[in-house]
Amino acid sequence: MLFTDHLAWPYTHTAGHSGSAAAEYTSRHLPITIRESLRAYVQSIPHGARLFRGNVAAHADAVCALLRRAVERFDADDVGGALRAVCPRPWELAEAQARRVCEEHEEVVDRAFSGTTAAVALVSLDERFMWAVGVGDSSVGMAVVDDRGITTGRRMCEIHSFKDPQEYFRASMTHPHEEQPLFDGEHILGWLGVPRTIGDFPLKLHASYTSHLFPHLPRLRTRGCDPPLSSIHPRIRTPPYVSATPSVRFTDLEPHWDTGARLVLFTDGVDSLLDGYFTFTPRQRNPEMAGEGTAAADVPVEVVAGLLGAQWWGARGGEPDLAVAAHRARLERVLGHAVVPRWSGDEDNRAVDVLGNLLGGSDVEKLEMVTDLGRLEVEEEDGWALHVDDTSIVVWTIKDA
Repeated sequence: MLFTDHLAWPYTHTAGHSGSAAAEYTSRHLPITIRESLRAYVQSIPHGARLFRGNVAAHADAVCALLRRAVERFDADDVGGALRAVCPRPWELAEAQARRVCEEHEEVVDRAFSGTTAAVALVSLDERFMWAVGVGDSSVGMAVVDDRGITTGRRMCEIHSFKDPQEYFRASMTHPHEEQPLFDGEHILGWLGVPRTIGDFPLKLHASYTSHLFPHLPRLRTRGCDPPLSSIHPRIRTPPYVSATPSVRFTDLEPHWDTGARLVLFTDGVDSLLDGYFTFTPRQRNPEMAGEGTAAADVPVEVVAGLLGAQWWGARGGEPDLAVAAHRARLERVLGHAVVPRWSGDEDNRAVDVLGNLLGGSDVEKLEMVTDLGRLEVEEEDGWALHVDDTSIVVWTIKDA
């Protein structure tokens, strides 16, 4: 996440699905790929081989393009390419051969089968600027304190979801009409709800990988897959259906340095908790997610930022500030419960404060729901189970180390 000797060592936040192999591999290796790509670029800069405030404006767009290529290359080579290297022609495999490939190269096959979103931040402590990189629906945001003492949020790069009409349209129009409809609800081919991921090669490679190879992964032989792969591979005709192309944005942090602003990275579990469809209001979406003049996709950043600033509510003493009171009411309306500004108590951990308020704040019933392992594992009578997705939050105060 921080620059060292004018080179970036990025912080990479991942959220896996269909298994953890892609997320674990990406967390370990994508930062190395980015660092090596940036190192080569910086060394090519004339007159000093460094990025600094005096030349960053001339290089910001080129670095954005470099980061996009680095993520795409990582997905294509380190994940998909590794799979093709150990299994170039899956349609030729007999069942025993496919099992042997999966057993001898289990991590490689699982890495390609599973998928992950990613949120990456590269920050220069010396020069006070950053690049944000996003693949899928994990978020990079900034919490900024305004002159009223209210903490507001801004998204540092776009997220990708099939709830976005442009992403939905792009995916639909890329494939012939004979394949339509591509979507079962918000999931392409009934399988995946995000249009951009690292991994997920069942949707990126020839259908024979899904029919002949992936079903023989040891964990899938034992536990199966939902939905079953047999329902997916007949629909795979013109891959790829998703990509790893990230959103990348450069930001000058100088105006926000030492102002109390914070950088925050979080997974889409935050979005799911606010939406409520799989948690507190089964089959009903939170109407407040539409926002008040705010795009639905930006509401999670708004809420996380507001909760980060909750510790300062009422800190000035005297009568409650009307603007602060309205801001607090807005957050509590979206959350559906009252906020506890210092939820972590003596631990004084801002990320835990945010997570505790997302899960229930002062609402004991909600907190009991999400800590009841039996309820999380057993379906309700109507076939609905409480599901809390991976919910990870990282907070960094924008200041000198």
